[in-house]
Amino acid sequence: MFIFLLIASLAEAQEASALAVADSLYAVGNYSAAIEHYESIQPKKESIYLKLARAHQAKGTLDNALSNYAKAATGTEEVIAMNEYGKLLITKHKFKEADSVFTKLISVYETNPEFYYQRGRAIENMPKNIKVTASDSLEDRKEILYPYLSDYEKAVALDSTHQKALSELATFFLKKKDFKMVEKLAFKALESYPTNVEIIGTLAQSYYYKGWNEETIIWFEKLISLGQNSQFIREKLGNAYYKDRMYELAIEQYLEALKFSPEDAHLHATLAKLYNYTKDLKSAEIHGLFAVLYKDQPLDEEYYTLSRTYEMKKDWANAMKYVKRSLAENPENKNAEYTQAVVADNYYEDKRAVLKLYEDFITKHSSSKYAKFDPTLKLAKERAVILNREIFMAEGEQE
Repeated sequence: MFIFLLIASLAEAQEASALAVADSLYAVGNYSAAIEHYESIQPKKESIYLKLARAHQAKGTLDNALSNYAKAATGTEEVIAMNEYGKLLITKHKFKEADSVFTKLISVYETNPEFYYQRGRAIENMPKNIKVTASDSLEDRKEILYPYLSDYEKAVALDSTHQKALSELATFFLKKKDFKMVEKLAFKALESYPTNVEIIGTLAQSYYYKGWNEETIIWFEKLISLGQNSQFIREKLGNAYYKDRMYELAIEQYLEALKFSPEDAHLHATLAKLYNYTKDLKSAEIHGLFAVLYKDQPLDEEYYTLSRTYEMKKDWANAMKYVKRSLAENPENKNAEYTQAVVADNYYEDKRAVLKLYEDFITKHSSSKYAKFDPTLKLAKERAVILNREIFMAEGEQE
């Protein structure tokens, strides 16, 4: 009996020593060595399988992590193991299995908000074969189409500060363009976590899509002040400044956006327009040319913007060249049609040719139901009258 106890005691001491070494290796990030020491421990308890699972997950060998989590999720630390196992299943896109794990956890721990949130994530990403009928109520349709929503809502009901569940709900309502609900959820989340960049980003987008430029600017600027920086943020903020006619500030943001995508034709085209507004015609010309260079067909708007730049520079030859290219791309570009007549008015010596361009423009657009409110049509008519008079007087002098 004494010998048996001695052997058992020595085995426990060896196991404790191997475990201590493995834990130390895991703590400093030497996961492969830690795994080797954990594997040497025989027989393995569920707690060792849990440590193995965590080490494999930290190392990135996720399939091995999953198999060890499955073995660990049967012992005294079952809840901890199952929770981590379920999250890893989601990471590995095994959504059905994850749903099963969190459903089991919820059946025992009904008031744990995190389990509802994780199950919601799993259900949201599961393949769907959804059918609704005319007899289904709105509430039934919601449950059929979006079964994960009730889990996110339950998580928030159990913990009103659950940031991730609030964020998921806010994102859902943003997609549905229910901006009032987005703002309600976002401000609720910000009460307990004022610097939550995911929530702030969702709130900024809500205001952007509503067209509330001042609020859009405030919240996108807040994101930047918190260290967030992306083409999306810069472009949307620039567009809000553009809409509020703060052109210099818009230019700053579009130039920042351009750092993420130097060959983005849309960014160059927008900068060309903005520089036209600020009368920086050299910069407008540069970005206009880049827009043409980088954009696939059609290019009518880019050519039109370039023609306007050259028009303001009084470079009539280039202005005519690019406005003609714009109309070749899109003969229905009304702004380009009018610009062509104006450029010709300054460039052509043949006033009859100029008059014809104005008259063609007037004939084409006078039948529009908005004709009486069209300033370009009014200007074209006024100029046509003057040109007719000038041509008549010139011909009279020649006689």
